[in-house]
Amino acid sequence: MGTSSGLNFRTCGSRQVSQDIVVERQAHQGHQQDQSDVLAGDLHALALPHDIDAVIGRHILIHVPDPLEIVRLVSGFVSPGGVVVFQEYDFSVMHAGFPPTPLRDRTFEVFRDFFAMARHGNMGTRLPVMFAAAGLTDIDARAEYPVGPGVAESPYYEWVAESLRSILARAVAAGVPGATDVEIDTLEERLRAEGMASGAATPAPTMVGAVGRRSLRTA
Repeated sequence: MGTSSGLNFRTCGSRQVSQDIVVERQAHQGHQQDQSDVLAGDLHALALPHDIDAVIGRHILIHVPDPLEIVRLVSGFVSPGGVVVFQEYDFSVMHAGFPPTPLRDRTFEVFRDFFAMARHGNMGTRLPVMFAAAGLTDIDARAEYPVGPGVAESPYYEWVAESLRSILARAVAAGVPGATDVEIDTLEERLRAEGMASGAATPAPTMVGAVGRRSLRTA
């Protein structure tokens, strides 16, 4: 079995600048993972001893001022024929729960309006276009979201509440409608109570995954 290596990227906490990136560098021999290093720092200053086979980024591009610059930068890390993969949310379209869930829907409107104002609310849908602009080939993208049932043990309610908590101060400062009315400390339990009372199916935000390949032809 041959050796493969790759980079996994994620943001540092709630910071929103391209320099604040955590990099997990992995090397695999067949199915056996030989090495895993975690680095934190400026992505532009990242030094690699050789080209790698894959770059994977999750929930990064929605936060940075110039996402195309980042895609181009990390595409340069991979060997010809290597792959670049990103997963990003698209908050521009929020599907309502059924039966109606007004609290949940108002909560998701804060997410939608915040990311529309702050950076790139439809980042997920932009991925194939950016991959093409970065020179990647064989591009494929898919969108999906889980649809949670109204059950008490679902992790959905905590996930929504804590995700909103992480951006709430900035949403309030930006004047996002409804942000000052959230009452974040009780939001999880109120979402759970609404879900239990309605028995609603509640879609999560849309996640888009895209993969592209660096051309085998080099300049």
